[in-house]
Amino acid sequence: MTRRFCFIASSLLAVVSALTTSASKADTPTAAWPTRPVTIVVPFAPGGNTDLMARLIGERLTKSLGGPFIVDNKGGAGGTIAADFVARAPADGYTLFMATLTQISTAPFTNKIRYDPIKDFVPIANVGGNPFVITVSTQKPYKTVAEMIEYGRRNPGKLNMGNAGVGGLTHLSGLLFARRAGIDVTEVPYKGAALALADVLSGQTDLYSGNLSEVLPYANNPKVRLMAVSSKSRIRQLPDVPTVAELFPDAQPVETWNGLVGPAGMPGAIVDRIADAVMEAHASPDFQKRLEDAGITPLPEARAAFAQRIRNDIATWKPIVEHAGIKPE
Repeated sequence: MTRRFCFIASSLLAVVSALTTSASKADTPTAAWPTRPVTIVVPFAPGGNTDLMARLIGERLTKSLGGPFIVDNKGGAGGTIAADFVARAPADGYTLFMATLTQISTAPFTNKIRYDPIKDFVPIANVGGNPFVITVSTQKPYKTVAEMIEYGRRNPGKLNMGNAGVGGLTHLSGLLFARRAGIDVTEVPYKGAALALADVLSGQTDLYSGNLSEVLPYANNPKVRLMAVSSKSRIRQLPDVPTVAELFPDAQPVETWNGLVGPAGMPGAIVDRIADAVMEAHASPDFQKRLEDAGITPLPEARAAFAQRIRNDIATWKPIVEHAGIKPE
């Protein structure tokens, strides 16, 4: 009787243990997530491309993951205030960051930041971005990139290149182009893209490297000429504009990006669920069209591919910043 009792008791304990373990796994925060709203922190004010992408992907995630995804705009310091906030947030999957290349790939070299872009974040999935477009005034004598480069080589320093702020991507992308072309330019900083483009239209500035979204509205303006795009291949919105790679075959494509990252230490299962949902959104023709209609190039990259892009960008931009003599401020 004693042996039989012990056997039955042992069996009952095993069953209870198995059921308890199973229930424990089902009730974990990871399995239940999301049980409350998930915040997507945007590093800029409402209305820009990054804000638009955050709201579009938030709408998709709300539908596919069964919980509300809301946008919280935290502007300032080139987006690094928002980045620092997310880096220090609980890694529970309820605070995400709609990061841009600026806060992750160039900020370590242009800003004094408290966060580590690699160690303090986990890349989840990319959403979209913009190539840069070399834009010139039609009042200038050159009609092609080759002619402009020839002019620049014959007249060192005479090409005035505007930018929307020292250390920003319009500045760095322009410097990267000039470096590849082997020309010296005189940099003209402005407080924003609108002012820089206004002086290109008036002929005060020779050229400007702007992202597609800000330049696209001027595509049919007779005062400007869109000379080249920095993407790997020609883009749908500007099919007649050649790529920089057509002139410099070894040139690595350069484009902005806007993607979701989270605080380091986020549960892998939650990262996977979000990444898979973003990839599902990218597979939707409607989602792609909404991005492209806004001048945004869809960038369907998740986890490892997105992380590799970040590493490549850091390797690309670090020497450009150093060559420009920009110091963290």
